[in-house]
Amino acid sequence: MKLSLIITQNCAACNRAESALRNLSIRYPEISLDIIDANDYDGQSINIIPALFINDELFSYGDLDESELLVRFIKQK
Repeated sequence: MKLSLIITQNCAACNRAESALRNLSIRYPEISLDIIDANDYDGQSINIIPALFINDELFSYGDLDESELLVRFIKQK
């Protein structure tokens, strides 16, 4: 599973999401995590930060629902 997290500097929600996803990728090595600064992102338009993409498909905006992400991860295994 490829996760891409779009973040900005000085964003508390971004920091929480990044920390949770880094921990998740340590627990599940089959997860690939890319952290991308919004200023460097050239994909689809993003209105809310952080934005999380799973396999290049938008999954969520704002604070991360880790339990929902785990359900999605388990289904894709």
